[in-house]
Amino acid sequence: MHPEPTEPEWARPGPGTWTLDRSHVVAPGPIVRHVLSTGMDVGMAEGCERFGAPIAGMKLRWVNSHFYRRIVPLVGAARDLPTPPPPLLWLATRLHPEFRRREKTARDTLEHHRWNEETDRWEREWCPRITAENERLTDIEIEALDDVELAGHLTEVHDHLVETTTLHFRLSVTSMGPMGLLMVNLRNWGLDPADTFDALVHASPATRSASVAARGIADALREQGFDPEQIATLEDIDAAGGEAATRLAGYLRTHGWRLTTGYDLQARMLCEVPGLIVNAVRRSPSPADADASRAERALSALRDRVSAEHHEAFDRLVAQARASYGLRDANGPITYEWPAGLLRRALLVAGDRLTRSGALHEEGHVFELSVDEIADRLHGSATPTLAEIADRAAQRRTWATLDAPPQLGPDEVLPPVSVMPPYLGQVTEVILTVMPALEAEAGYAPLHGLGLGTDSYRGTARVVTVAEDAFASMEPGDVLVAPFTSPTYNAVLAMAGAVVTEEGGLLCHAAVIARELGLPAVIGAAGAVSLIPDGAEVVVDPVAGRVEVLSAHDATPR
Repeated sequence: MHPEPTEPEWARPGPGTWTLDRSHVVAPGPIVRHVLSTGMDVGMAEGCERFGAPIAGMKLRWVNSHFYRRIVPLVGAARDLPTPPPPLLWLATRLHPEFRRREKTARDTLEHHRWNEETDRWEREWCPRITAENERLTDIEIEALDDVELAGHLTEVHDHLVETTTLHFRLSVTSMGPMGLLMVNLRNWGLDPADTFDALVHASPATRSASVAARGIADALREQGFDPEQIATLEDIDAAGGEAATRLAGYLRTHGWRLTTGYDLQARMLCEVPGLIVNAVRRSPSPADADASRAERALSALRDRVSAEHHEAFDRLVAQARASYGLRDANGPITYEWPAGLLRRALLVAGDRLTRSGALHEEGHVFELSVDEIADRLHGSATPTLAEIADRAAQRRTWATLDAPPQLGPDEVLPPVSVMPPYLGQVTEVILTVMPALEAEAGYAPLHGLGLGTDSYRGTARVVTVAEDAFASMEPGDVLVAPFTSPTYNAVLAMAGAVVTEEGGLLCHAAVIARELGLPAVIGAAGAVSLIPDGAEVVVDPVAGRVEVLSAHDATPR
């Protein structure tokens, strides 16, 4: 007789309000749990302190291997404390030493635009240094390493990933300030914060970088007399030789080892799904100068709607928002996707060796171990036991099937901006403006949401819940329908005709890439995943902000 399975306990991991984050990973292995929690805890704290945010940072904790985050108050974070009444809060924010320090920092940030220092430092120092290290690690022939050397390589790549992920979360704070300030000022000038889109068109070269590189390969093929649409494999491009083969080799070196189908180390690298590269080359997206022209027209039209007396401020805010917005999307592939892919590459080699030697039951069990445990095993350790590793794998499979509650703890009560000192108040207003823009707005009717674009699109819906499914089922021109998207969807979105998501707001990833690629989109469309049959013919109408299901009789069984 086996005991009846018990419902898992969803206990708060600490005081405060913890919100489920569905946009990163569900039930990842121990390495990713450590990397993300360390990176967010340290990086967000660094960013908030540097810019004078009225919070201590954001913490990440795993409950049944599900990602929960908490905004950490500046004072009293270790206890559940009620929000003080406004008069007492007004007094505390002016007398408490930490609030006084943050007010001084916030003033310096706003008066001297300190986020420009971070943007400049990314371009001048961080990006070149991290890219060079990624390239150095890429060029190591890890199959030629012996077990001791492989253990050292795993530790080196892991430590590099922790460092770069920490910087990623710090820079996430950096990017919020200029975007939030632009949104606040547009609202003060009588415009809708949604008009921020028109100011940020073509502001994220990194979002388009893979597509631009694929277009370069296609252009080289045409110049060499080949039709990109007839390309079936990467070998076909290699066989073409010349500039096309050279550009493909460069593309694979800088993009091929990046995690592409998800954030967990069990997600695949781009080089493991060569069909995506082939499809990107065959589709050959629109010329970059057309995108730039569209951006100039959108920005000019928005500026004309702003009173002339605010043009100087508008130009400054737009320039800073565009720079920080580009930083927001540029750093993720360099700070996480590439080094994480290199760590996966090393784990695959370690898993193969340990399985062949009998130190693991199966190669995939390497993802149930920490880096230290893998290194110990490569040195001959038998701890943990094979049975314990198998139990971990079974437990994680169970965790992945759980329906996690959206919130643990009481509803969050945010302090009113009016009680804050002047500069902390401005920073608070920025945070309260930009954060909701990442989430879906409430109140939309089913299959209605935030529309992006000017032209309707009719196509076949491909309904997926994880990026991996999209890579398996999408064909060029299909309409991607998903709960949300993340940078792991970039390669498949490059060949989509339109995009529909259930979650997300004005500044979410799906909205970003739809704008950058010129895709019609409806973001935050309630019930999209459950109400749109996979394979159905749909019309995505961004002007009306709705999705219409025309026919489901040929829908692919789900």
